[in-house]
Amino acid sequence: MGVEQLCLERLVSAPMIEPLLCGIVLGLIPVTLAGLFVAAWNQYRRGTLLD
Repeated sequence: MGVEQLCLERLVSAPMIEPLLCGIVLGLIPVTLAGLFVAAWNQYRRGTLLD
């Protein structure tokens, strides 16, 4: 009986995990790209200041 209860709890909570992980991944992509562009822009500006 305990194993069945555990499986039922896992089935109930599983649909919430996938959208949460999907949201985290989709939220990290723009933040990562923005950080890379800012780092590239800062490096580009620093290179032109040294010339």
